[in-house]
Amino acid sequence: MTATNTELQAGPSGSVSTKQNSAYIFASVLAAVFLTSCTATGGNVPVTAVDKVDTTRDRVQEAPAAQSVGAPSQPPLKQALPKSSAAKILLARANTALASKEPRTAIMLLERAVRIEPRESLLWVRLSKAHLEQGDQQTAFQHARKAIALAGSDRSQQTAAWLQLASVYEAQGRQRDAQNIRQRYQRGSG
Repeated sequence: MTATNTELQAGPSGSVSTKQNSAYIFASVLAAVFLTSCTATGGNVPVTAVDKVDTTRDRVQEAPAAQSVGAPSQPPLKQALPKSSAAKILLARANTALASKEPRTAIMLLERAVRIEPRESLLWVRLSKAHLEQGDQQTAFQHARKAIALAGSDRSQQTAAWLQLASVYEAQGRQRDAQNIRQRYQRGSG
């Protein structure tokens, strides 16, 4: 028997193994360790009873945004939840953080959710809102524009993204631009 590209060695049981086989095992173990570490939460966010989310629902009701002076009172929009259960849980935690006036925590959670589902418009809208609450208008603007680009033809996603951009414009002192957007995307209008 002749060896071509790999060196053959007889094991203790008399069977023939290759260095290639040990490299395969090493790569498999390395991949398993990598995949296991990807699922770890990093210990940054404890799981609490508040974090439980009903993943059987297909829609989420947006928390009422803080109304600025002159902004019309509007009922909350219904939007589709992210598809991934992990992203749903992170979104629920972020919503809780936003309601508790903790935008920094919400940003951390939403950035993790966006890494899971980068094409989910709702996540970008909420990330924009969190940055706006933290006072970072430029990043809030960028994320609102990203949400608009990802909204596609879904009218409720378009509306939420554009209304978030209007909120950013208001914070920047661009009242006229914000008012134009609100008139066009007023909830309930077609």
